[in-house]
Amino acid sequence: MHSLSLDKLAVLINGRILVRAPISKIPFSISRFNTVMFQSIVFWDKPFRHESAFQNQLKNLDVRCLVIKSSSNINANKWKSAGIAVIEVTRPKSAYRDLALFYRKQYSIPFIQVIGSSGKTTTTEMIGSVLGENFPVLSTIANTNSPVGVAYNLFHLNKTHRAVVLEAGMKAPGIMRITSSLIRANIGVVTSIHSAHLLRLGSIHKIISAKAELLEFLSQSGTLIINWDDPNCHKFPLHRYKGRILRYGFSDTCDLWASDIHRQGYCTNFVVHTSEFEFPCTINIIGKYNVGNALAAVAVGLKMRMSPAEITQGLERFKPRDGRLKVHPTSNGAVIIDDNFNANPDSTRMLVDELIAMALEQPVVLVIGDMERPSPAIAKYARRVHFKIGRQLAQGNFQHVLAIGQWASEYVRGAIQAGFPQEKLSYYSKVPAAQNEFNHLLTPGTTVVLKASPYTDLTYLRINSAVI
Repeated sequence: MHSLSLDKLAVLINGRILVRAPISKIPFSISRFNTVMFQSIVFWDKPFRHESAFQNQLKNLDVRCLVIKSSSNINANKWKSAGIAVIEVTRPKSAYRDLALFYRKQYSIPFIQVIGSSGKTTTTEMIGSVLGENFPVLSTIANTNSPVGVAYNLFHLNKTHRAVVLEAGMKAPGIMRITSSLIRANIGVVTSIHSAHLLRLGSIHKIISAKAELLEFLSQSGTLIINWDDPNCHKFPLHRYKGRILRYGFSDTCDLWASDIHRQGYCTNFVVHTSEFEFPCTINIIGKYNVGNALAAVAVGLKMRMSPAEITQGLERFKPRDGRLKVHPTSNGAVIIDDNFNANPDSTRMLVDELIAMALEQPVVLVIGDMERPSPAIAKYARRVHFKIGRQLAQGNFQHVLAIGQWASEYVRGAIQAGFPQEKLSYYSKVPAAQNEFNHLLTPGTTVVLKASPYTDLTYLRINSAVI
């Protein structure tokens, strides 16, 4: 689709034309919500602080159409003289999604939707890397997995694409339903069901229920691929789905499973098994849980009738994104593994298990920040989950553990109580204060791992390291 008439656009988004610009067609280029892009249709629901300045910005970028909230007060004559059409809608976000759904329906290629409490982005990128061996694939852009983020991704579809793989986040009941109604997937992937949203939703049962909204729009002639190594995934309401179900994991009770898992440097080797054949694979990332993510990608590849050789090559092409176990060699022979994009108690526990095994073979320093937001309202919960991870840390022969953040003192308290040597522990409440000690820990031959949520951004340490 190259363009739309103004009247057609207004009908699609249930809007009312306030200003008619002297153009018959509007180029079908949609900017990110509340963002202005060159020659795009701009959806905006923020107040106008300086209408003239905003109008000049749009004019300089040759924007042809602006969609605004009904309650916005604008000078229609000025917008008309600027040559910019204006449409008003009741809810700009809903209008944005309505247009994305219309656009999505123009394509009959396979759509894959990835959901889960952790592993969504890595799995999505692994699937994209596998499918990319055979044909052009549209994958989620920059972790945009909210409903408007998914809509923005859909606007990037073009005739060259032969498949789409999008991740979908979930922060409250109803969100997954909205996102799934946009994607309308042929293949659904469930990577995990953890307690990441426990505070907001109240129970694992409610988390499962919210994620299961996927099933309302997953094609009944399609496939659901689910992590059968996760006990909570066993509670997913599979009885509600009439399509094919593929279970993956680490035992032959699954339809697809991995064995002979072993780390080689910062890569992981394993063997994939199905009822019909087996083949070896390598991924450029550590962690048994990432083998699980790779199995989901293998399952999608097989479903798309790819050969084991093509799937293997696709997985080998996968490279972790920044902040997701990305390996950064330093100039003095130390290695920084940055897993600082996000953290929750379950994903942190899985990483610590992996690092405990790694620390048996080589010097490992763990720099660990807060997993939860710095809010007094969650203090009791936050202290408890950080303390529990601290006790887990005591099982590892770490060269040093550097804890940073409001709740991170609980790591130290838990580790000491469980018998970890106090001289191998340090605590700082703020990231910059830890910089000198961090630099001191970057010794030749040492692997230094950064793990935290965005509430404690440890990237500062890596960027300001003296040996990068």
